Formats: sequence, C-alpha cells, structure tokens
Amino acid sequence: MKRLALILAGTALASVTACTALRDYHAANPDFGSVSAPYERIQFAGTTPTADERAKCEAAGGRIERAGRLGAEHCVQSYPDAGKPCSDSEDCLGECRIRDDLMDVKPGTPVEGVCQADDSPFGCHAWVVRGVAGPAICVD
Repeated sequence: MKRLALILAGTALASVTACTALRDYHAANPDFGSVSAPYERIQFAGTTPTADERAKCEAAGGRIERAGRLGAEHCVQSYPDAGKPCSDSEDCLGECRIRDDLMDVKPGTPVEGVCQADDSPFGCHAWVVRGVAGPAICVD
C-alpha cells in the first residue's frame, strides 16, 4: 500500500511539473501553432502619434482612430480570436462580451458571449462572466 501511494505521489508530481513546463513554454511562445501574428498592444505617448508610433501601429495591422472625450488618437488593433464564442474573459485575448443583438438581456441571465473584436475601450458593451450577462456600460 505504501509503495502504491509513493507511485501515485510521484506520478502526480511529474504531471504537475510537465504542465508547468508546457504552460511556461506557451507563455514564452504565444504564437506557437497560430497562423496569426502575436498580439502586442500599441500605445502612443501623447494624444497624437509620432511618425514612428504611427508606423509601428500600421505595421502591427492597427488603424489610427480619434476617440474619447479628449479626442486623442489611438492605435486600434483587431484581436486574432475576435468573434469566438466564450463564457468568460479567460477564454479570450480581450474581453468576453455580449453580442450586440443581445445587449438588452438582463444582467444575471445565462448567455454565451463572443470575444471582443478589437482593443478599443470605447463604445457600449456588457461583459459575460462565467456564462452570465453583466450590466452594460458605455465608455466615451
């Protein structure tokens, strides 16, 4: 019996070590197995991008948009998993949100979400957390 317990403990330890090594590998290589370029958020130092910042945004597939109350320019980039079904933001690169056609659903209602389209924080949206609709918010 003692021998079986030692074998099981050793197997559990080996499994945890292997999972940790695999997680660390994927964290260091986020584009492993992906056909999309890895996502890196591009932010500008000021309200108007420099020529270098603009070039970096466009090279990353982003577009420059003027938004927010201050009217600052932002680099808006699409997420590679945009529109993928989700039940929580842990399932997405960005946030898990309620689809636009379901924005009138009451908070607390079970719902399947979709991964947000891009990294713009502006607009109206509601989060999905553990498969349940949250309240809507509008950010300007």
